[in-house]
Amino acid sequence: MAENEKISVDTEDLKNETKETVNQVKETIKNVDLKNDAEATKGFVKEMFSNPIEAVKRAANGEEGIFKKAIIIMLVYMISTAVYQILYSIRYNGITSILKSIVNIITGTLNPLVGIILLSVVVYLMIKKDDKSLVNVISTMVVAAVPMVLDSILDIIRFVVHSATIVTLFTNPLATMLSAVSIVLTYFGVKELLGVEEEKESIKKFAVAKVIVAVLMFVLTRIGLA
Repeated sequence: MAENEKISVDTEDLKNETKETVNQVKETIKNVDLKNDAEATKGFVKEMFSNPIEAVKRAANGEEGIFKKAIIIMLVYMISTAVYQILYSIRYNGITSILKSIVNIITGTLNPLVGIILLSVVVYLMIKKDDKSLVNVISTMVVAAVPMVLDSILDIIRFVVHSATIVTLFTNPLATMLSAVSIVLTYFGVKELLGVEEEKESIKKFAVAKVIVAVLMFVLTRIGLA
């Protein structure tokens, strides 16, 4: 790995930043007005359809209220994933197996959150500027994952109507497209956070971050934590 691609870990800084992030999550959740903030988040997601890259850049630059929107988006992501995990368990193992499958359901539900947190930490450690916080990075990664949130909802639809060929013909290509869009948005989010202008350099750093996260997720999966 080239010198400018190395990730220097200041454990004290990361410890303090993590503590500050946890406190900010608690404070943000405490101040959430579910009805109004959900409506604001819905409007934000609708705006993303017209200019998704700009929405990710706004998140990367710390748009006011973005962390609250990110929390709501993440909650929707986890709830839809949980619903899919439960439906899967019921269909293939029977309704009485839910308790036996609870560990798999929990790890499956937390998987998206773990992936985003790992990527956020890796990107945060790459950042050489002091004006980007871990909260800032997490918000950006969540916004970039909006297409995957939509795909998790599609998963439920596909699962419920799995015998309807016409639905599958429509949703499968859409799922592939959403996955590709999310990767592109994540790239632009990482590029904006790192402040790298040169395309070759930003692609290299993005690839390094994704590989590190893939390895970490593989390890966590092997030991049953993801």
